[in-house]
Amino acid sequence: MIFRLWPRDPKGLAIKPSPLRGKEAGNGIDLWGATLYDFYHVRRLPNVQNFITNSSGSRLAKWMRQNGELIAQDELFWADKEEDPKEIPVADIGELITCYDTRVNLGTLDQYSSPAAPLPTINSPFHPDHYPSPHPFIPCTHDDNPTLQQRIPLHLLPQKLYVHDPWNKLSIDEGDTDYQTPWLSKVAKRDIVRTYSLSLSPEGKEKALKEQKLVEIAEEEATKEESLLHIFPSDKEGPTEDPLIAVILPPRPRKRTQVEEAHLYLSSRAMGTGNHSVVHSVEWELPRDVFIETRMCRACVELDALDESKEPSALGSASREDKGKGEEVPEESDGDEEEEEEEEELFTIEPPRVVRMPSYTGPCLRIYTNVKWRGPTEACGHGGGLGSGAVPRTATLRVVAKLSIEHDLHLAREASNYQSFPDHFFQHWNGYNVMPPLHDPVPVGALCPQFYGYYTPDDPSDGTGRPDYLSPILLLEYCGQEINPDELCLDDRQECASLVFRFHHAGWLHESFAARNILWQQGKPTEWPILRPHSSKSFRLIDFGRSKKLDKAITRANEEETASRLLHLFHHAGMQ
Repeated sequence: MIFRLWPRDPKGLAIKPSPLRGKEAGNGIDLWGATLYDFYHVRRLPNVQNFITNSSGSRLAKWMRQNGELIAQDELFWADKEEDPKEIPVADIGELITCYDTRVNLGTLDQYSSPAAPLPTINSPFHPDHYPSPHPFIPCTHDDNPTLQQRIPLHLLPQKLYVHDPWNKLSIDEGDTDYQTPWLSKVAKRDIVRTYSLSLSPEGKEKALKEQKLVEIAEEEATKEESLLHIFPSDKEGPTEDPLIAVILPPRPRKRTQVEEAHLYLSSRAMGTGNHSVVHSVEWELPRDVFIETRMCRACVELDALDESKEPSALGSASREDKGKGEEVPEESDGDEEEEEEEEELFTIEPPRVVRMPSYTGPCLRIYTNVKWRGPTEACGHGGGLGSGAVPRTATLRVVAKLSIEHDLHLAREASNYQSFPDHFFQHWNGYNVMPPLHDPVPVGALCPQFYGYYTPDDPSDGTGRPDYLSPILLLEYCGQEINPDELCLDDRQECASLVFRFHHAGWLHESFAARNILWQQGKPTEWPILRPHSSKSFRLIDFGRSKKLDKAITRANEEETASRLLHLFHHAGMQ
């Protein structure tokens, strides 16, 4: 709740509606605060006791300074120190994949097999030769695979999807259900593999093309830049006769701009059904380098540089860019502005860090290293860690697949809507919003699940002799289970309601708002999984098959009233 009151000058001006805005998250909602201490009740007329409105510290500080009302010195000071809005990344999926690899190499997972699959070329990461023991594991037999909650740009969604469907679930036929037969037995008899292709809307294709071009330009520029690693002779500043070594690194390999193929493994039992669709928990196998970048091992570079420096090819005075020492500092420095400008972020190196570069005086060696960039599956021995060992060129992650019945158009419309949604629907931000008609702050998490592609079959025949129909596939982030409003506290109910209010604020109407279309999970995707059981719930709005751009205010009011009734918020979200 809002519990602070901004002091007013009794002779101050009336606060009238104005276009003045404070700090805002990516959703453009005008009341944002980094903490609950950054929201205020304020009297619009200083001498009128009950003429009160809600506002944020950054917005009030602007108005007060603009109008010369400076009596609230503590509040103005606090507003100046408020953290800026920023997007919070989810727990790094590359790190979660690495943790999973550690458990595998420690022997905690020992069920494995080699499912039948189309034999790809040897260059494909899915070729059997690229799976070191004990990989690959039996699909859908454990829940240890990391859950993918990271956003994948449209241009990196796989172009082809090989769907492994031993139970023939893609035909949406209950007669094919077989809950008793384990995956391995079904694969031994028949692993039905069907080929699907990525289907993007015109708007999605345009976005993907723009994304790809921007990445290609960035990669082209990156290859032109010279990357240096400085090895300093001493931790102390000042003159020295020992040389600073400036190691010139080879160009970093280009990042992916396209993913040609991926594999999807359907489970036997649906995790949810609706009037128009069936939802399955699935395992999605993609090339590992989609999530884990190439790296340069600092220890390898330093060892190689010391060997090379015994016979230096060039010796001279240290240039301005070669001055400095390798002192590690936090990514956000509390130093003055001039010091912050001296920070530089190194190329991707283990461990990634930010270094501060004070002055250095002395000789300098510039040498080239023989060390190569390491791919996601390559190890050098300096990584350490328990259970380190060989890993496949792919990574298997947990997502959900939404299937539809024949002649139903909801799935295609939903996929198109996901591609039309603004970016902030998928982003997690720090701080809180006050989202009218609510009066209390709510967290600014992602509004909907991440979209991982809409796929249609290359061949509509299911090979069973029944009418030719194979469901399209909508891949989405797993976001938990549906809510029960009666089991939620007031804060959680308000956060659920804020999802539909934010949806409306962005110009969209849901058209199917119900408790089943709000999901909750324990903890936040921005937290590491080990912390989530002790954290608060997070929520998402789902099922956008009927959603459309907002055109009538009265329809929005009806949907907001429905949300308020469903979530028991009448006295908190009344009409203003």
